[in-house]
Amino acid sequence: MKQLFSKKDISPVWFWLGVAALTGAKFVLSFFQRTYVWVGGAPIDDELMFRAAEYITAGQWLGPYDWLTLSKHMFFPLWLALLHWLHLPYLGANQLLWAGACLALVQAFAPVLQKRWARLTAFGVMVFLPSAMASFTLRVYRDSIFPALCLLFFAGVAGYALRYRKPVKNSLGWQLLAGVGLAASWLCREDGYWLVPFLGAGTLILVWFILREKELNRKPLRCLTLLIPFGVTAGVLGGFAGINLAYYGVFTISDFSYGSFAQAMGAMNRVEEEEFVPLVSVPYEVRQKIYDTTDAMDCLEYWLEEDPSIRNSYMNPESGDYRAGGFYWAVRLAAQNEGKYESALTAREYWQQVADEINAACDSGALPSEGGKRSGTAPSVRSEYVLPVIREAGYSLWFCATFRGCEPYYEELRSIGTAEELAVWEDYLGSPANAAAQEGSDLPYYSPLQKLAYLGLNLVRMVYAVLLPLALVLAVFLQIRKVFRIKESREWVVWWILTGLLGMALLRVFLIAFMEVAAFQIGTYVMYLATVHPLLALYAFMGIYTGWEVRPWQR
Repeated sequence: MKQLFSKKDISPVWFWLGVAALTGAKFVLSFFQRTYVWVGGAPIDDELMFRAAEYITAGQWLGPYDWLTLSKHMFFPLWLALLHWLHLPYLGANQLLWAGACLALVQAFAPVLQKRWARLTAFGVMVFLPSAMASFTLRVYRDSIFPALCLLFFAGVAGYALRYRKPVKNSLGWQLLAGVGLAASWLCREDGYWLVPFLGAGTLILVWFILREKELNRKPLRCLTLLIPFGVTAGVLGGFAGINLAYYGVFTISDFSYGSFAQAMGAMNRVEEEEFVPLVSVPYEVRQKIYDTTDAMDCLEYWLEEDPSIRNSYMNPESGDYRAGGFYWAVRLAAQNEGKYESALTAREYWQQVADEINAACDSGALPSEGGKRSGTAPSVRSEYVLPVIREAGYSLWFCATFRGCEPYYEELRSIGTAEELAVWEDYLGSPANAAAQEGSDLPYYSPLQKLAYLGLNLVRMVYAVLLPLALVLAVFLQIRKVFRIKESREWVVWWILTGLLGMALLRVFLIAFMEVAAFQIGTYVMYLATVHPLLALYAFMGIYTGWEVRPWQR
């Protein structure tokens, strides 16, 4: 092991040739994959994003306003429009973004990975992570790039933390990268805020290190630069909200996650039910009480309780009620049918009226209440969910460590739509859809060369599935042992970064586990957990590399 860590280094030329070769291999492999398009089957997901991208390309921002226009964070349509403008194939460009994020992460750890061969090895481990080419990335949906955006954020924070002793001007780029990564991640998914604890904790830890080291100069300025990621994020989010203000008259990123709709959902979740119904945040008996007590919601009763289209689309047939993860879409569609989404302003006023009336009824005692005012679309945290969430989180962690669900193609699913409809998607994206069927079957057809490429990727996935759990155990052991041997503050910075990365992986696992248990119950799905895989892999690699006390990088 000592010889491995002290072997002669490779030249910069060979390092960059290696990076180019690995990136090129991923780009070429992307041409064997096919996009998965489901026309008419994903109106609030893939189709929403694709439609918004088309409007952006046409110079109409996100398009005419309706109940879906601002329902999700819309960075992904901007990405699609950019790729279309640059004439880059969708799947290939996603792999280039992933490779760029992996390279940024490896370069961020350059003070630790001082040997170029070590950085190249780390890059190879990260860039060929099976989750980066898993079948869910073939969908035209935001989670295909969300992990890469998050990696840019982690690279920025780690890059600055490992250089906090250097002159301020030499590390500002990492702070800017952290802000751009956080802003892009926040705009990509409604739960992008989950990155904030890493930035907040890292900022406080770095302030402590900066203030306690006597030899550092310009300490106030160094501490002040730690606010750059927050400022960049606020500026980007504010700019996005400003565009929405110009087009729709509301200063917001999303009228689903923020503002009056979130307050209305919080008010409905505040009403106490007579009997707890798992997975149902606003059960039938609560809705009946709201209809009877308030005027604003009365007009939605027909649509939610009788309209077959909404009930068939969003009601769970097993429970005969709306699951938490479907109810907020059903209630928005019901309001659309009532003409409440004529404009963003009328929608905002309507949901504010709903929130005010329900909260007033709860405050007066006309409606039974579980507590004070709240805002948000997530279901309430209840004691009944604790054990199921812990079980689901434990399984999800194993699910990620063994790369379950990371097969590189859809074995039984092929794109759905007419030839004309699929042609529109293929032309815009520059990537073909998996529309061909096997003879006499509805299963997708893949050529022998494609099957060979998929076989190779599956073999890579199986190798990762065996090695990562073992590497994680070893990394945790070495990092625990290292706590008792750390002597220099810079070693503590590395230890805290790695501990934070592992903590963020666990936080993500528990967040998704809660939503699965309390809102969706669709089964453990790799797409929502795709940010966990790179964090586990990075922790395992760096945990082992820094755990062996051979030629400490600090010296």
